[in-house]
Amino acid sequence: MPLASLTWDAQPARAGVVVLVLHGGAIEGREPNHPWSHNVARLVPFGLALKRVPGPIAVARLRFRYRGWNGDEQSPVVDTRWALAQLRARYPDAPIALVGHSMGGRAAMYAADEPGVRLVLGLAPWIEEGDPRPENGQRTVIIHGDRDVICPLWASRRTVEALHAGGHTASLVRVARSDHAMLVRGLLWQALVSDVVASAFATELGGSGEPRSGPIGAAVARVVRERRPIIDI
Repeated sequence: MPLASLTWDAQPARAGVVVLVLHGGAIEGREPNHPWSHNVARLVPFGLALKRVPGPIAVARLRFRYRGWNGDEQSPVVDTRWALAQLRARYPDAPIALVGHSMGGRAAMYAADEPGVRLVLGLAPWIEEGDPRPENGQRTVIIHGDRDVICPLWASRRTVEALHAGGHTASLVRVARSDHAMLVRGLLWQALVSDVVASAFATELGGSGEPRSGPIGAAVARVVRERRPIIDI
């Protein structure tokens, strides 16, 4: 039987924030994920980008047991909850950010009710009608390409608008000319993720929270400071 596993990109003695990175997958499938599987490898640059965030940040990438969601079994959600227990055991007082792509984004939404989760950052997330939303004081940020033909942009927008209408902190960053795989404008995706985490947890990381100059910094400021629901870049 395959086992879920954690790979630590940054594991300081003390962490101001812990980031758990969750890769994508498929609707069904019990094939095991490998470190070289394309859905797993796609998130490696994001782990490395987060590792470079200044301050005491811990970064772990979770490799799910199975490739698929697998219906009511919700395989990646089970694995995510297991991983969060490991993170809390290692860093019991640190807030947690969940960063998930596609199926991993859906798993992050489901696991947002776990203790310590303060930020849910979905990258082109798979969202279905009736899925739970982060509504327990977490900040939700979704980044989605406008040329995604796998997971619809409108589902992300609907989720953010519903959260915003309910008084929750939520933003959607629409990335022009980008795809589901985050290969088109990939460095922009990585910069947005690392900068959102750095700015959202500036106090815990000992930073100023001042965004970089240029379009990326302006987008992050609109997300974290102005809390706008829809941002284009």
